[in-house]
Amino acid sequence: SSFSLSAAGFLSMRSTIGSALPPEATGVMLAVFEPGTSSDDIFAKLTRADARPIRETAFGFIWVVSGDAPGLAGKLAAEGAIGAYRELPISPTIAGCFAWADATVASALQP
Repeated sequence: SSFSLSAAGFLSMRSTIGSALPPEATGVMLAVFEPGTSSDDIFAKLTRADARPIRETAFGFIWVVSGDAPGLAGKLAAEGAIGAYRELPISPTIAGCFAWADATVASALQP
């Protein structure tokens, strides 16, 4: 999809989903990977990170996962996740949209 985000729009989305989880985070979370990453590749990365896949969102590159061991978010990052976010109490598709926008803008702002 093609759209542009204004600074105000980005701040609004970022406050809605919150910031990426710290590396030591555990529990249920959204794992966001690069758009276009295959489901099989993501599943393998989740498995290597010791995450339990709960469900794939409509976006395909955003999954709801869980894990009890501390450091799940860091393990996901080590496997190539753009970010890990707390699952929101709304549709995973809507939550995934916010996560994707946050990750896209954050990666565009990196040097």
